[in-house]
Amino acid sequence: MKRPPLIGLVVLIGLLALVVWIARNTYWDEIVVPALPRGEAISNPFYAAERLAAELGARSEWRRTLGELPSVDSIMVLTHWNWDLIDTRRAAVERWVESGGRLILDSTLAAGGDALQSWSGLHTESPFFGEPEEAAEESEPQEGEEEIDVDEDPEFNTPCRELSVKTGESQSNPAREYYSLCALAGVNFISAARKLEWALEDDEGIQVARVRIGQGSVTLINGTPFGNRELLEAENAVLLVDVMKLHRGDLVIFVSEEERASLFELIWLYGAPAVLLALALIGIALWRNATRFGPLEAAPDPSRRSLGEQIRGTGQFALRVGGGQALHAAMVRALQEAARLRIPSYETLSRDDQIEAIARLAGIDAESLAGTLNFSGRRRPHEFKNAMALLDSARNKVLAHTSHAERASPPGSS
Repeated sequence: MKRPPLIGLVVLIGLLALVVWIARNTYWDEIVVPALPRGEAISNPFYAAERLAAELGARSEWRRTLGELPSVDSIMVLTHWNWDLIDTRRAAVERWVESGGRLILDSTLAAGGDALQSWSGLHTESPFFGEPEEAAEESEPQEGEEEIDVDEDPEFNTPCRELSVKTGESQSNPAREYYSLCALAGVNFISAARKLEWALEDDEGIQVARVRIGQGSVTLINGTPFGNRELLEAENAVLLVDVMKLHRGDLVIFVSEEERASLFELIWLYGAPAVLLALALIGIALWRNATRFGPLEAAPDPSRRSLGEQIRGTGQFALRVGGGQALHAAMVRALQEAARLRIPSYETLSRDDQIEAIARLAGIDAESLAGTLNFSGRRRPHEFKNAMALLDSARNKVLAHTSHAERASPPGSS
């Protein structure tokens, strides 16, 4: 047999062996996959419960925060609720129940278990977890005892189970003795320090308990049977009607803090006017103190500026650039040129004699004139203005004095 056909035969035998192995180790079966929620059911965890209440003639409302408490003849379902987070809120709910409200709590209660127990007498316990020292002793298997693995024992993961009516009677059917319920907690049970008005139990203990408090009642459920998907399982919908003692015309408030509003949402919700006022004040302060990109009003047309405006503008520029030293030097030169023209032998005089001659002709103090001529530092705006005025006045007086002298001399005189 040639080599290529041998390789092809080996590959064919391998493929046949793979097909046989797959066929003997796999099978086809049909499973039911729950449909994904749509519409309002995506965001509202009590959409199914609200629809059920509406079909039975009751009114319902879903809230993310407690807000204003309903009337005392209403029903309130709290889930993912921190009972002891805010004392004033907890006290308000307790007063509402004592005045006639019907309160339902599930196993998502977060913290505040001791406060709830001292007020209502209801408490969720576990047979495997007691006080820290007791739990350590009970968690160690004794000699001859079999260690129990909660995760592997099917008893602890049964999705639905049967509960019997321990105390009282059901709202929907007073003769009912059993409920088939799903979405209950694992091996926990409810203990009650008060007289039970209505209770359901299984082999683990009480799973649903209702007690009277004042004119109202509190019902604690060891599980979460009222979600959109869970409510459709077994007899969870019947349980919802019975724990609420629902009647036509009742108002049912569903409150869930599972998805809490952000801090900014709460600030806007409870303080929108204050936020708007603060933003307006901040905006005004920023506008008032911001650096401007130009003058408050448009600059006038340069062609309409007067000669005085041009001179003042040039002087302001000279003052800003170099502290006005260039303008001071120009004024000194102008005074000296006028003195050369009008004072005989001006160039041969010493510096002090020149200043004395100019001061005498101009009729000003020689010391002040010397300080103005010889000063070379930076001056304040008003000092610089006075110095320029003194130099300009001295120059004008020197020129005027000489002109008058020339006009007074007769023609031909030396």
